[in-house]
Amino acid sequence: MASLDYKVAIVTCCTSDFGRIAATALAEAGATLLLTGMADTEGEALAAALRGQGRSASYQHLDTGDAMAWAVLADTIMRTHGHLDILVNNTSNCASLTIEGATAAQLRDVLEAGLIAPFLGMKAVIPAMRQSGGGAIINIAANPIAEVLPLYALDSSAKAGLTGLTKSTAVHCSHRGYGIRVNTVHPGAHETALLTTNALRSLEAEALHPMLATLPRRPQAPLQELGAAIAFLASDAAAGITGAEIHTLGPLAGLGFTQAAP
Repeated sequence: MASLDYKVAIVTCCTSDFGRIAATALAEAGATLLLTGMADTEGEALAAALRGQGRSASYQHLDTGDAMAWAVLADTIMRTHGHLDILVNNTSNCASLTIEGATAAQLRDVLEAGLIAPFLGMKAVIPAMRQSGGGAIINIAANPIAEVLPLYALDSSAKAGLTGLTKSTAVHCSHRGYGIRVNTVHPGAHETALLTTNALRSLEAEALHPMLATLPRRPQAPLQELGAAIAFLASDAAAGITGAEIHTLGPLAGLGFTQAAP
């Protein structure tokens, strides 16, 4: 694994499945972590657990939809550590709705979490990363961008927008010579809490778990593969990679979607 020693990293929504994986991978690679989220008890517990393993981690409450809160966070990090090197944007609000069942208000809610919040995060950290001599932004764009499912009408819109925003920001930072790389990671379908509690909400609960149990599965496809991809993109080993989409395959297949080739 590439070393992230002396790197300072923010991970948003750290208590979600993907957030925990990102935090663990970055910590194991040597990064100093500032974990953020809205579930304060769980976030503090995760930071304490990482410190118990000899890692450097702290937790701070953050509403990712609040531009001022982002500005305060970036300023705090710069005053405390003198540099900011990595941001993992891991925000989402998955609504299981088709185009016919969704409302404009519901779309706005999903876009706020899946597109506006990462936008605010990037806006806040780019000046700090410029002062730090460069950095890496990794946006978790989840799987709807590569997997077609009618119930993902809203989430697919947010993640497609995030992918476009990522590429535009990557080109902007490159043209300006900021030394900031911006990439997306697209996890394949994993049996996460988001999937089992939200993504297929329209199915009866008693029918969901038997269905998941019968799906074809890809052996050796743990969530840790996602962590490895994030740690790589955050490291100097990926110095020439920006504006890229990194797809990691999940263990679940089926679910009525088709998966594009990475």
